[in-house]
Amino acid sequence: MKKIVVFLVTIVLVLTYAVPAFAYTVDVTAEPAEGGDVFVNDVAGGGEIASGTNATIKAVPRDGYIFAGWFRSDGTQVDESGAEFTYTLEEDRSYVAKFEKKYTVGLEASPQDGGTVQQDGTEYMLGASVTVTATPAENYNFMGWFTDPSSEEPVSTEQSYTFTIAEDTPATLTAKFAATYQLDLTVSPEGTGTVTGEGAFPGGSVVTVGASPEKDWRFSGWYDAAIPGKIISTDAEYTFNLDENRTLGALFERSYTYILIWVLIWIGICFGVFVVVMRTIRHFRIARRRNRRRRPRRY
Repeated sequence: MKKIVVFLVTIVLVLTYAVPAFAYTVDVTAEPAEGGDVFVNDVAGGGEIASGTNATIKAVPRDGYIFAGWFRSDGTQVDESGAEFTYTLEEDRSYVAKFEKKYTVGLEASPQDGGTVQQDGTEYMLGASVTVTATPAENYNFMGWFTDPSSEEPVSTEQSYTFTIAEDTPATLTAKFAATYQLDLTVSPEGTGTVTGEGAFPGGSVVTVGASPEKDWRFSGWYDAAIPGKIISTDAEYTFNLDENRTLGALFERSYTYILIWVLIWIGICFGVFVVVMRTIRHFRIARRRNRRRRPRRY
């Protein structure tokens, strides 16, 4: 009995250590080769893996590259979204990890306290869609997205700007904000006219205000409430650059033109009546004299 046990143990040991276990070959490559490193169970490039075990496939992009996906040797994409995945061995396989150049878009706000900026990602591939968003702070207005902070021409004036990554995509986008200034208008004396053009405007805006007098009044001029009594313009439509909070007043004065016109009209009417009356009287006198001459004399 003892010999039988020794024989069985010897057979098991021989089968375990002398006979090689069946293995599958898993190869992984990087495309392009400089784009990153690939591993199978932490072995670079892969190799033979014993059956009955799992294979962990991993891709690590190098600086300046981003992982684009796993593909089989025939070009079909593997239904795995991550750079690392695990599967149970069932056959020999070959995988290709594709890498693409990495693009980043830096965002800046000018001035920094003018608002906040954000984007829908951090790293992008060529042809990817990117959305950047600017949110102005209180009392600020969004002016636009600029590729050059010193430029006056924005690439977009939309707060939420979507574009496609291209070879010439700028490394940084600047969201410019401008302080908002309030323009208030008053009428003096009250009820003597109307004004238009007040509101909130971005700093440096070209603003036009207008004044229209009510009946029997005329526009006299615009004055700054901070400097009362000083007329800054006598134009009913006044255009200027708004670079601070301001209150402008429209000054109106009583118009005597209509009174003069009515006086002249009445003078004309009275003169006409006077002429008619005088002619009538003269005609009456002439007629009376003629009647006297025609009367027969009595002897």
